[in-house]
Formats: sequence, C-alpha cells, structure tokens
Amino acid sequence: MKIRTLSVLFISFLITTQCILLPGEEKKSGMESILLGLGGGTTGNSSNLKPGATIDLNNNGIPDGILTDSNGDGISDGINLNGNDFPSLVLLDTNGDGIPDAVDQNGDGVPDYYISVTDAGIIAITTGPNGTGNTVVLVDANKDGNPEGFDTDGDGTANDTTIVQILTDVTIPTLNLSPSSATSSSTITVTIQCQDTVAAGTILYTIDGNTPSFSPKVGLTANPPNKSVSFSGDGNYTLKALCRDLAGNVSTVATGTYTIDSAAPSVSVSLSANYISNSAGAIASSTATWTSNKTGTYSIKEGSSSCNNGTEVDNGSVTSGVNKSFTRSAGSHFSGEGSKEYRICVTSLGLTGSQTFQITRDDTAPSVTPTPGPGNFSTTTSVTLACSDTGGSGCTKTVYALQSGSAPTNPAINGVSGSTTSGTEYTSAISLSDANANYLKYIARDAAGNVSSVTSGVYSVDTTVANITINSHTTYLNGTDTVTVSWQSSKAGSYQLRVGGSSCSTGTALSNGSGNLNVSGSVAAGGPDTTSTIINSNFSVGSNTIRICVENLVSNFGSNSFSLTKDSTAPNVSITSPTTNGPHPSGTTVTLSCSDTGGTGCKKTAYSTTGTDPAFSGGTACTISSGSEYTTAATLPNGSYTIKARSCDQAGNVSSVSSLAVVVGPPSAPTISLATVGNTEISIAFTTVSGATSYKVYYGTTSGVTTSNSSVTGTSSPIVVTGLTNDTIYYFRLAAIHAGGESSLSAEVNKTPTNLPIAQYCVIQWPPTLIVSASGTSDIIYGRIYHELVTPVAGFDARVIASVGYGPNNTNPITHPQLWVFTPTTFNLQIGNDDEYYSTITAPSTPGTYRYVFRFSISGVASTTYCDLDGSGSNSGLSFSDAQMGTMTVN
Repeated sequence: MKIRTLSVLFISFLITTQCILLPGEEKKSGMESILLGLGGGTTGNSSNLKPGATIDLNNNGIPDGILTDSNGDGISDGINLNGNDFPSLVLLDTNGDGIPDAVDQNGDGVPDYYISVTDAGIIAITTGPNGTGNTVVLVDANKDGNPEGFDTDGDGTANDTTIVQILTDVTIPTLNLSPSSATSSSTITVTIQCQDTVAAGTILYTIDGNTPSFSPKVGLTANPPNKSVSFSGDGNYTLKALCRDLAGNVSTVATGTYTIDSAAPSVSVSLSANYISNSAGAIASSTATWTSNKTGTYSIKEGSSSCNNGTEVDNGSVTSGVNKSFTRSAGSHFSGEGSKEYRICVTSLGLTGSQTFQITRDDTAPSVTPTPGPGNFSTTTSVTLACSDTGGSGCTKTVYALQSGSAPTNPAINGVSGSTTSGTEYTSAISLSDANANYLKYIARDAAGNVSSVTSGVYSVDTTVANITINSHTTYLNGTDTVTVSWQSSKAGSYQLRVGGSSCSTGTALSNGSGNLNVSGSVAAGGPDTTSTIINSNFSVGSNTIRICVENLVSNFGSNSFSLTKDSTAPNVSITSPTTNGPHPSGTTVTLSCSDTGGTGCKKTAYSTTGTDPAFSGGTACTISSGSEYTTAATLPNGSYTIKARSCDQAGNVSSVSSLAVVVGPPSAPTISLATVGNTEISIAFTTVSGATSYKVYYGTTSGVTTSNSSVTGTSSPIVVTGLTNDTIYYFRLAAIHAGGESSLSAEVNKTPTNLPIAQYCVIQWPPTLIVSASGTSDIIYGRIYHELVTPVAGFDARVIASVGYGPNNTNPITHPQLWVFTPTTFNLQIGNDDEYYSTITAPSTPGTYRYVFRFSISGVASTTYCDLDGSGSNSGLSFSDAQMGTMTVN
C-alpha cells in the first residue's frame, strides 16, 4: 500500500501539463502555462527553488510538495511528496551553483530531465538544460493513475516508459558497505552503495549507533546511488545504513564497525574489480593492491569477523609504503556464485590494524526486458529497455542496434573492459520509425563482465495507408508498345498493379517478368517516381482500367486507378526538304511532314542529324528518348550527317524511320602537322579533312594571318610555299575547301626559310632490317654523319641534332612527315671523320611492315638531312631513296 501511495503522488507531480506553480503565483490557464513553460529557464526566481519552498504539483492552486535538503548543504536535492523527511523525487545540482537544475528519474546520479524557473515563476521540466529542448509531459491517456510514460517530443504519445517499470518494481534494493569493517591508524572512508534492479532511491545512515529508519526518520539522508562517510580520530565507530528505491521498497540494514588507533597499522586497499565471473569473456579475477603504513607481518583472512578468526589464505611480511597484491579468481577460489569478504590484518610492535574488502562471483549474465515487446503497431511507438541482473553484480550497460527494413549488425560489448564495440549505448527510450519494420537487437553487461546473448525482435509500425499519386500515364495504347505508368506513394510498402476489377482484391494481378517491369515489389515513400511497365498483351482493344495498390505493414491498402484505350495503326513521316545529299550551303533548313491514317492523329515528330534513329518511350506520352522534337522548319548545322525522322501518334504508335544523308556548310578546319624549312620555301604538311576537295595555305610575315593574306592552293599534303625570303619569319594558316565553302583557318605556325645545305653525308650504319614485337623495343640502331669542319673535330658536337624514326610502309618521311614518329638518339663515338649516334625504337602496337631512317641537322651549318642505307647528302653521287630505307617487321 505504501508503494501505491508513493506512485500516485509521483504521478501527480509528473502530470502537471508542463508547469509547476510556486507559492504566490497566480494560477494560469492550461495554454498560457504551456507557453510559459516553453520559455527559456532563468535564475531570476531561483530563490524559489531553495529548501522549504512549497510547490503546486497538481496545478490546482494548493501546495502539495516541499523542496527538501536531505544532506544539510543548503541545496534542494529532492521533492517531499508524502510528509516524511526524505525526498520522493531526486533533484541534482549539476553545476554546483547551489540551485537544483536537473531531475534524476532512475536514481543513477545522471540527469534524465532538467528543471528551471521562468521569469514568471513557473517551473519548467525540459529535455535540455536551462529550459532548452522539448517540454516533458507524462502521458496517462486513460487517466487511471497508471502512466504510459513520458512524452519528450510533443507528439502526445509516450516515448520513455521507464516510469512504468519504476512504479511496478517490487524487488527490494540492496545496500553494501565498503569496507564493512576496518582498523586503521588514520581516517577511514566508507562507501555506502545502494543498488536496485530499476531505480535506486534515498540512502539513510547513522553513525551514532541508532538504527536508521525512514518513518519516523532516524539518520542522515543522501541522494543515490552512493555516499562516502569518513571517520577520523582514535576510537570505535559504528555505521548503519539502509536505502529505498523510487518505488518505495526498502533494503535491510547494513552495519559496519571501524576502529581508529593512531598507534596501530593502517591498511589501504584498492580492488581491480569488485565482481568477477567464471564465464568466458568476463572478468575472471580481481587483484587487491594494498599497502600498510607500518612494517610488520600480515595475514589475510576469509570469512572472518575479526583478525582472530576466519580462514587464513595468505600471510607474510610487509614493508611500510610498499604495495602488496592479492588475487582471487572466480574459477580457483570460488565454488559458485556468491560474495566473499577478505580481511587484511597487519601486526606491528604488538598492535594490529585491519581493512576488509569484498569480492563477488557472478556467473549469470544480465537480462533485458523490452517494453513493449515485438509485434505490429498501428500507433507511434517507442521501446524502453530494462536490464536486471540476478547474479548480484548489477547491470552496467545496455547496448542496442536499430535498423529499419533489415536486421542490423549485432551489438557487442567487451566483457572485460565494458567498452561498446558495436551498437549504441541505451540511455533513453528508443523511438521507432513509422511505416517501417524496425529490427531491434540488444544486449547488456553486468559489473562482473558477463554479457547477455543478443536478443532481437521486429517492431512493425504503420499508422496510415498510402496515398497514391499518378503523375503520368498512357491515355492511348498502340498495338505493340508497352504501357509506362509514373507514380508515387505517400508511404513505403509492397505494391501490386492490377488490370480490370473495382478493388485491390479483384481484377487480374500482374507479375514481373516476360516484359512486365515494376508491376509488383516495394516502393519508397515520397518518390522518386516508380515507373511501371506493362506489356501490350495484357490489354484488349478498347478501354482498360489499371489499378495501383500499395499495402502497409498491417495489410491495409491505398489505391488509385486510371483508364487507357488501345489502338494499333502507325503514322507515316517524310523528309520534304532537302531532297538531295548536297553539299548544301550554310543555313539550309529541314522540313518534315507526318500523316496518320489511324484516325488519332500525329502527336510528335522526332528527328536527328547524327545518324542515330529517333526513338520514343512512354507509350502515348510519346516521350522522345532519342532525337529532337520537330515543330517547324529547322536550320541544319554545318557538317556531314544523316537526317533521320520518326513520328508518334496519339495512341503511341511509332512510324518507321525516314532518312537522308546530307552535307551542309564548309568542311571542318584542317590541322597543320608539320612545316619543313627549305631554301626560299616552306613545305606545309597537314592531315586531310573528310570531303575536302582542295586546301589553301595563307601566309605572311606578321602573326595573325587571315584570308586576306597571300595564299597557295593544293589538293594534297604537303603544299610547298615558294618564293620566300631566307632568314625571314613567315606565319602560316590552312583552310579546307569543298562545294559547301571554305573552312575556318587552322592554328597558326611559323617557320624561317634558309639556304643552308643539307649535310654532306649520312647513313643508316646498322642494321638494315629489324624484327620487333608489337609495342616492344627494337635492337640498337646506329647512324653516322660527316660534315667538314664539324665531325672531323674530336668528340661530341652539340650542334648536331640526330634522331631515328619509323613510319608506315610506302610512305616517305620527307613528303609525309606527319605519318612518321622520331626518337632522339645519343652520341656514341667518333669513327675516322664520322660521328656515330645510336638509339632504339619502341614499336607500334599494330603488327605490320614499317620503314625507318636516320635524320641529322647541324645548327647554323646544315639543314635537315634524311639518311638511307647506302648514304645520302650533298656530296657527289649521294641521294635519298625510298627503296634504301630500313625495314622493320612488327609481329
């Protein structure tokens, strides 16, 4: 009965429609109170949160709660609801400014919500500090005094159901004293810890020998989950303590006895773990690291009430200030689950000091209870995870993984370290997404390092049916094409398209395959559009009804439908202008015409000038998927191409393609590939342009050559410009010409004609033939050059420029230099009056027969000279011959 009274009072505090009135404040209307409660927190009325202040928890104008100070530090740390001297709800002062600013709902010492006072004196409870975040409201939909939980996001439904577990908790909390007894020469500090499966509450303790009691109150109070008490000065001390949880369950009284004798040894103990386990992956052992402030002998007792009894498990000597260690393992020193207390007794000069510590073996993994359990839900739902541990060490962490649509990766916790290796640590209610199958997995760890197995569940939440929007569809259908429907659903779900019928359970359900696409499957909420394709054979000539049905997670349907008419006669299209291939002058236009004997009429005509067939998609939408729409006579771009045209009628029937190859406008601009210097002349080599019938070289002695400059015309590459002045820079640009006009000019190049002679002698020294793999490297090729006053001089002459090159068979590097590839060579040695150079060739990737030559020039002395196998140059009897070039076979 005591628990129920507390629960009702607690509920009355929490269900205050977002506001708490302080004494002297005028009672506000509900909406005004909410608006004020939403305002940011302030310290302007913080004095109203001092101990002893009364508050109106039920918003009925009558004070029914008192702010309390349980530990006498002048700061309110709870709210008294039942007339006793201990708080029913824990308040925290997180920033130490003497003003409570947070609410601890489950007694773990961590803020769950925040409390602040507005300038109007209204207390606001919010999810963020200083009045920030969302307003917190307790939901009790049926007003039966049993709340469903907290609404923290303003949607009117509970998404934090921890309060339900707190109010229904019937498990008595436990209270531990560490150490439970000790004898020391200095101050002894004892930690009082309250543990509960759901929510620890107030700690009550005495140091005067009296037994603590909540009603009537006897002893000192402290907020959960622990409190430290220190004893100093010689004498004997007794500490008695108990605690209650937030549901009103009260622990048994724990008693600890402590002696301080300034002459006795003082023992300090630090445990690596209070809880251990014999389970794999958990904390297998605990090491007590301890020191004595005096040198002497020691004995460690198990199960003792003093240093004169119990079972000795270790002994020896100890040196003042030097650490000693004592280890207990779950498998070796415990026969099963349970706690063992150990007492370290140190004797020095006839006096004994002691310290106790406790190690608990807990092999049982904790368990997690979800509220609610897995299932189907038609309202917005959140899940609260409650951890319980029957092994006694208590839960330390719950970790979960949540994913919509498919199972997430398992959550994982390292049993020894307690670190989360996968998943999210649970701190508050888990919100589930609507219109989704929410896959939830969770595990928990206790203080002994035991980790529960992964538990999983599927929460299907769907609160509405789909609204189907059909964005485009076919009105008329031809005799061969498919139907394409573009649509969206307001929510995700499974969908099905049907032909005929009046509902989602009548007519013919379509299936994917054999041409049908996206007529069943899963759809995402809100788009992008789903494009469903239905083959022609599913429809009969005449009117047809198509229905789109989307099912939500609880098998309710949303639907929409449309009608189409099937027709099967294709139109005809023709190119009426131009009618010949050309070439035609720039600005020529194309004219197309369409006729339709089927009666529905032409809808669109598409054309292309790239040679690609125009194409339509989308059935009666006649969406042009390839080509451009024809609306009026269109100017044709310059170039050579094929006009192709196709038409689509209102029923989506598509004509055959009409085509015409045409040439419009001048040819494209050519590219000068090489300009070769000669005596009073320059040879211009270029790449030919498709369709060109002649070429014109424009040139002048200043940069910026235009068609107003001098020109030379030719029909093939190269074109030699003669009559030039040696040692004068000339600039050249090239145009291609055919019946459609003259092209734009090429990029400009410049060269200077010269009267330098060719070298007196050069030759391909070796080898006369090569055999090379495709893309491979040839054998070394050697070439020699002689020119008086240059090569007879000993050593390398930097004026000599040498290269070796290859080109296609039956081509000459002098007349077709653009087809040849040259590689620089390296000076080898002087042989007599000749200089020898060498290099290799990287063969082309295409197998075949190629020719190769050496090429030399001497800066300021000799112009470019091509060399063959029997020698060439200006000396008497020498000439370059195509037949004497080296032959390279590429395999």
